[in-house]
Amino acid sequence: MTPLRAVIVLLLATSACATGGGSRVPGATTPSSVALPAPAALAQPARVLLVSIHGLSPDRYLTADGARAMPTLAALAQQGVAAESMRPVFPPASYPAHATLVTGVSVAKHGIAAAGLDQASDLRATSLWQTVAQQGRTVASLDWPTTGGAAIADLAPDLVVPAGASWLDALASGGAGRAAEFARRAGGGDPAAAEPGAARDATLVTMACALLLAAPAPGLVLLRLSQTQVALDGAGPDSEPARAAFAASDAELGRLVRCLSDAGLLDTTGIAVAGDHGAMPVHTEIRTNAALAEAGLLVPSGSGVRSFDAITRSNGGSAFVYASSDDAALLARRALDAAANETGAFRVMSARDMVERGADPEAWFGLEAEPGYVFADAAKGPLLAPASVASAGGYATSDPHLAAGFVAWGPGLRRGLRVAGLRQTDVAPTLARWMGVSFGPVEGRTMVGWFATASVPAIRVEPAEPAPRVPGRK
Repeated sequence: MTPLRAVIVLLLATSACATGGGSRVPGATTPSSVALPAPAALAQPARVLLVSIHGLSPDRYLTADGARAMPTLAALAQQGVAAESMRPVFPPASYPAHATLVTGVSVAKHGIAAAGLDQASDLRATSLWQTVAQQGRTVASLDWPTTGGAAIADLAPDLVVPAGASWLDALASGGAGRAAEFARRAGGGDPAAAEPGAARDATLVTMACALLLAAPAPGLVLLRLSQTQVALDGAGPDSEPARAAFAASDAELGRLVRCLSDAGLLDTTGIAVAGDHGAMPVHTEIRTNAALAEAGLLVPSGSGVRSFDAITRSNGGSAFVYASSDDAALLARRALDAAANETGAFRVMSARDMVERGADPEAWFGLEAEPGYVFADAAKGPLLAPASVASAGGYATSDPHLAAGFVAWGPGLRRGLRVAGLRQTDVAPTLARWMGVSFGPVEGRTMVGWFATASVPAIRVEPAEPAPRVPGRK
């Protein structure tokens, strides 16, 4: 091992590449910082990892408290490129955000407006993984949203597994390449790995390590870590469970760093870590579909909907309204205007607002919740009810607390750079530039200022000749 790699400090002594161990050990101490080697002096990394952490915000790596809980991410931020804030796509919800991170376009272009659109065929824009694969490089995708059925060499799509069902069986039928076998070796048979959480994250990171050491090794790895979602939904952003989940996610990130280091690959690898959106504490849910049912525009059935002429689909702090006709849309607008006036819990967004924000063009109009309120898809019960989650994203507001985080480290990038004004649409074109692939069309910007430039020879400036002296002047 070279001296540079020898200085890497692990978050947890037990985090070996071939085992799990993402959970934080109670009482364990963590280093205040993590030393990283200087990336190789290359224009491009040999491979890039794009890791998403649900609910990651800039305070998790820019503040002292955040850095203590997430030392690996804080070290990457300190020694690489770190966004002071990243403006999420609208709606700032998990599925739309993940689609934007790999396409560089808004919801209006890529079409992923809400959860449940889990098939790659639902994506209407060119993705980074498609471009990388078309240019002859292998891609691995681990639990990344909207990748079902994608032409990805090693694919573990995001899967909703019924209670009691096997995640390994679901991967065997819905995955591709080596994903199912590597999941089996990594402990994916654990029933806890069948749903989002620490066990799933630990399995995915072990799979990523194995894939990076396999032949052919991927040039691009997409990896989603989800245990923070469980904690944020259950306890809120400022809770101890949330802090522990972010610390455990950082431990998994540290395992990735260790795997790469042990294999001699770290200083030629690009690592990007992105949040999907921030989270706001909530207390009350708004059941706007119940208002539409009362207006005769929707027929509930059990916990779902049997039929509808108009329906709202929640994105957390916002919702989109869909209708089968002009008349149904007009009636829905009247019913929801009345509900908004009655409750004071939300406002109706005009079609113009939706267009300006790049929202789903199939929606007739939108809804924006007040802070502390969250939309639910339920079509029965009272219009307002205690929220079933402790926090939510998806708000139309520009509140800085809802900004997403982004950090990048690796060959070709400037060191110690802080970035203001980053947009989620800027990530894909910038990663494409980093990897040296041609990508587009996009709505985002390529952040050319992130990249280190070759040294320019100094230009010799000859001293100017003195002007001739005019007789009689001093």
